[in-house]
Amino acid sequence: MIAPHDPLAWGLVAVAGAVVGRLVIAFVAPLVAVDAEGRPVPPAVGFGRSFQITAVLGTLALWWWEVVARSQLPLEAAGVGGESLVARYAAHVILFALLAAASWVDLRHRVIPDIITMPGVLAGLVFVTLAPGALLPIAVEVPRSFAPPLLEPDVLGLAGGLRGTLPDWLDSAPAWTGLAAALAVFVGWWRGCTAPFLEPPAGGRSAGLREPRNLALVAGIVGIGAAWWHGGLGWRGLITGLAGLLVAAGMIWLTRAGASRALGREAMGLGDVTLMAMVGSWLGWQACVLACFLAVFIGLLHGALQLILHRESELPFGPSLCLGAALVVVAWRPLWARAAMSFERPLEMAAVIAAVIGLTAVSLMVWRRIR
Repeated sequence: MIAPHDPLAWGLVAVAGAVVGRLVIAFVAPLVAVDAEGRPVPPAVGFGRSFQITAVLGTLALWWWEVVARSQLPLEAAGVGGESLVARYAAHVILFALLAAASWVDLRHRVIPDIITMPGVLAGLVFVTLAPGALLPIAVEVPRSFAPPLLEPDVLGLAGGLRGTLPDWLDSAPAWTGLAAALAVFVGWWRGCTAPFLEPPAGGRSAGLREPRNLALVAGIVGIGAAWWHGGLGWRGLITGLAGLLVAAGMIWLTRAGASRALGREAMGLGDVTLMAMVGSWLGWQACVLACFLAVFIGLLHGALQLILHRESELPFGPSLCLGAALVVVAWRPLWARAAMSFERPLEMAAVIAAVIGLTAVSLMVWRRIR
C-alpha cells in the first residue's frame, strides 16, 4: 500500500493528471475546431500546452488537498474514515475533467453538447453505485445510551448520512416504489435532456440499438434494476445520484423558465440543465443547491467583467455553474458546516431554492437594464 505522501504516489498522480489533460484536449479539440456553421476556427495558440500543465498541477493540488491534508473531511472526523479518500479523489478528478470540457465548449460556442453530459451522467451514476463512499463526506451523530452521541464519518446521502436510517416516509414505503421512482427519474432525464446522436434512417425507420442514446436507456434501466435487486449502500448511492440529477436539473430548468420570462426571450440553453444533471449525479442534490447559489454571484461577476473589459453583453452561464460546483467540492468542509442545518429544515431549504431561482431571474432583469 502506497502512502499518500510517498513520492511514488505523487508521481503516479502527476502521470494521471497528464493523461487526463491529454484526453480532455483530444476529446474537446474536434468540438471547438469549427463554428456553428461548420467553418474552421483557428485554435488558440499555446492553449493545449497551458491546459496540460494546468491539468497536472490541478490533480497534484487536489491530491494534496483531499488525500494528504484531508481538508474535505469534517473536523470531527478528519483523522478517520480514510478508506474512501482515493475513490472520492478519483471521482472528483473525472468530474473536474468533464466540467473543464463543458466550460471550454460553452465559452467557445455557447453550447454544452450531449456528448459530454450524457456520458457524464452515466459515469456519475455508475461511480456512486459501485463506490458510494466517494460521495461528499459528513460527520453523523450515533446515539449511545451510556454516553453522549458519538460523531462518526459518513457520506451525504439522500437525507443525511448514507449509512444512517432512512426517513420514516421513505422507510415505510413499499420496496417497489424506490425502483419505480428511480426508473421514472432516469427515463425522464433521457427523454428531456438527451437528443439522438445519429440521423434517422431513410423512410423514418427507427435507429434501434445503433443509436447511442437508446443504448444508454437500455443500459440504465438494466443497471438500475440490478442495483435495486442487490440493495445495500450501492442502491442508496444510486438513489442519491438520481435525486441529485432530478433536483439540479429541475432547479436550472425553473431558473431558465423564470429568466426567459424576465428577459422576454430564451435566457439560457438546455445545455445548462443537462450540465447540472451531470453534476447532481456525481455529488447529490444538496451540493448542487449550494453550487447553483454560488453560480448566481459568479455569473454576475463574470458578466460585469466581460462588459467592462470586452464590451460583451452575452455570456454563457455554464462556466459559472461549473466553477460553482468546483468550489463546492474544494470548499466542502466550511460550506457544509454553515449550510447543514438548513438542509434539515424542509421549509427553510425550499425558501433557499426559491431564492436561488428568484435571484437569477432578478439579476438577469437588472443585467438587461444595464445593457
